[in-house]
Amino acid sequence: MKGFPRFLISCLLGFLFIPATAIHAKEIVLHTIHLPPHIIDPDIIPPPEGFDEDAVYGFDVDILRAAYATQGVQVRIELTPWKRIMRDVEKGLVLGAVSCRRLPGRETFALFSAPLSDSSNAFVTRRGFLDGETPNLALLNQYHVAAVNGWSQTDILQGADIPYYSVPGLDQGINLVLRRNKEIFMTERDSAMFAARRMGVIDQLSFYDVFGVGLDHYAVCFSKKYPNAEKWRDLLNKGLMELNESGERDVIFERYGLPSLSH
Repeated sequence: MKGFPRFLISCLLGFLFIPATAIHAKEIVLHTIHLPPHIIDPDIIPPPEGFDEDAVYGFDVDILRAAYATQGVQVRIELTPWKRIMRDVEKGLVLGAVSCRRLPGRETFALFSAPLSDSSNAFVTRRGFLDGETPNLALLNQYHVAAVNGWSQTDILQGADIPYYSVPGLDQGINLVLRRNKEIFMTERDSAMFAARRMGVIDQLSFYDVFGVGLDHYAVCFSKKYPNAEKWRDLLNKGLMELNESGERDVIFERYGLPSLSH
């Protein structure tokens, strides 16, 4: 060590005492679509005051960022068409997708995190249309049904052999039950309620949780072919546990007027 420059020794000692979270701080990229209120494109729905006006937001994204922040990881969110995202996750071209339901067809190529959030499947109808009925899948055989193309509800309907009309988004599905001949719009409850409030028509609608169909759990799916995918999944799960313990997850849900995942 004799003759070793003092400034180099100082640099080495300084490096040794840098916190581990700073040494391992990374930025990862995850892909998603506009899926309010889980994920919201600020160019489509400007964020409330106090939010970054240029950043993708929504309670799934906020929970994701907060969980990774506990592990010294930053997340960049990129908006991409969903079919392309799933193709790229399957091929290992991207790390993963937010938010992603654990469907059998995806388990062959994806690893899933613990849920960021969950929501019920719901029948959306004109006000009071199904009052007194049991809202189960068998009931749909009596009515004209719509569902959003590519969403999990289409898999449920296809699995039950129930015909449906495909729509490109929530607004179109809601408009069908209000103004056209489709009597039931099967979709994700929280997203539909968020859209109905934004459209100013929530008082004209009823939302019936579907009996016998489980909750939709919204997670991150990581590509099995992408380097270190298990590491990023495990870090997220650890961060989510820390959010639960600190109560920060509840604070995020309350910010959007929703109950906690744990309630």
